[in-house]
Amino acid sequence: MKATLLAALIVLGIGLIGAPVAWGASANGTVIGEAARASSPIVKVPCRVRRVCDRYGCRSVRRCW
Repeated sequence: MKATLLAALIVLGIGLIGAPVAWGASANGTVIGEAARASSPIVKVPCRVRRVCDRYGCRSVRRCW
């Protein structure tokens, strides 16, 4: 039991010594939002809603280009 605990503590210590510096980066919401927006595959296209009437009645139709 003591050997297992000692081995676990040694492994934990080695892991913390080799921890990346990126852990210290700030978690600013604005920066994260801008990075997400810059790498987003979604492209917004302009859309317009038109009112179309025909012999069956009137309805709203959304047209995007």
